Amino acid sequence: MMSHRFTGDFSRLESEERKKILPVQRILQEMKIKQGDTFIDFGCGIGYFSIPALDFVGEHGTVIAIDSSDEMIKELLKRTGHRKNLKIIHGDSLRGLRADIILLSMVLHEVDKPKEFLQTCFAALKPTGRVIVIDWQKMETGTMGPPVKERLAKEEVLQFITMKHCEHHIHEWVYFLELMKN
Repeated sequence: MMSHRFTGDFSRLESEERKKILPVQRILQEMKIKQGDTFIDFGCGIGYFSIPALDFVGEHGTVIAIDSSDEMIKELLKRTGHRKNLKIIHGDSLRGLRADIILLSMVLHEVDKPKEFLQTCFAALKPTGRVIVIDWQKMETGTMGPPVKERLAKEEVLQFITMKHCEHHIHEWVYFLELMKN
């Protein structure tokens, strides 16, 4: 399912520059996560969003952190230990899962067939669920992000969908799309 994968240094995933581009608390607030929600962080990496999302879903909610990288999963486990409301899955499938929110942060550009993958995401949503896509704008961003030719423009993503959506602004280098199932 995934054609490209991040293979760099973990410290880049938590750099001050990345925190400015992806202000995690603000982004999670804009997602309007509710206590008791099931939140899937697909391509969770080291838990940049998964770990803080635990506080948003609360003890009656669940964060499902999915990643296909052994190294990322090991690092996430090191950072979280055992948490009752956290389920960690090593893999790249949503099979059998249902969620209120599915986050694809810096992931969609790495997927072989992004349109089909988005359809899979919508199938895994509860009736009022949402898919959140945060990814790199198709523009030069210095040393941050993948090469421009590997990125998906926001307009390309919007061509894949027919449902209602809204856009949030977080940084000029990235787009933040909220795609509603209904």
